[in-house]
Amino acid sequence: MDPMWFYDEMGDQEEWQAFQKDILPLEKEYLEIRVALRDAEAALRGDPGNEALGIRAKELRRRQEEMERSAPWICSDYP
Repeated sequence: MDPMWFYDEMGDQEEWQAFQKDILPLEKEYLEIRVALRDAEAALRGDPGNEALGIRAKELRRRQEEMERSAPWICSDYP
């Protein structure tokens, strides 16, 4: 009998589950950084002289760039 669905052939999917277990927290952290950076930059546009907001935005940008260097797939146009 031929499998009807691709998923019928996948078996236990242990490798995929292990991959997701490692990847999902990174994706979540990256999204949180991007949202926080967006908010910090918006607040900084409203108050350009606020040094604390400037430092926060700079630190978030640094963290985002660090993640993109260590896991370049995270910001790729293709999955």
